[in-house]
Amino acid sequence: MHSILRYIQEMGFYMLLILPIIIIIRFIQIKRKRFKTTLLHELGIAGFFMFLTGLLSQTILPSVYTNGGEVVLVNGNHQAINLEIFRVFTYTFNAIKYLDLWQPFLINFLGNIVIFMPIGFLLPLLWKKYDRAWRTMGIGFLLSVSIEILQLPQMRSSDIDDLWLNTLGASIGYIVYKMFPIAFKDRFKLR
Repeated sequence: MHSILRYIQEMGFYMLLILPIIIIIRFIQIKRKRFKTTLLHELGIAGFFMFLTGLLSQTILPSVYTNGGEVVLVNGNHQAINLEIFRVFTYTFNAIKYLDLWQPFLINFLGNIVIFMPIGFLLPLLWKKYDRAWRTMGIGFLLSVSIEILQLPQMRSSDIDDLWLNTLGASIGYIVYKMFPIAFKDRFKLR
């Protein structure tokens, strides 16, 4: 549980850091293009890009630590590439059964699903063209592939299971989006 809270705290820092930049960019875009928007849509846009920044901060950016007042950037200390699909099931099962470790289940399995659910929910909520399941799932998959590729030169783990778990998360987010009433969803879209 401590690891999850640390991830959320680190994401929150980057999310707040990017907020003023998002506000300035959206303000300039609205003034230049002179399109009508709503407060809910703009809050949704800000939330989406804040979340995306938080996600990328945990998957692509090196970790920052202080060591006696000195700032240290750490990419990774090993490189593990898993190309064996569904290996996450064996790894998670063995960690729970033999080591009584639930962290692999919470971080590697559930974490990879849950972290992409906002992508599947917010994309169709904010942009009409993503109101099709295949488009939202495709973006979730492509984002996951991009993250895994960008992790390779940083000596971070890349895992084929992350691709399908992240895509599953985007799909679940899309299903949750579809369960909301149309009146709610229409408040967020531009007309």
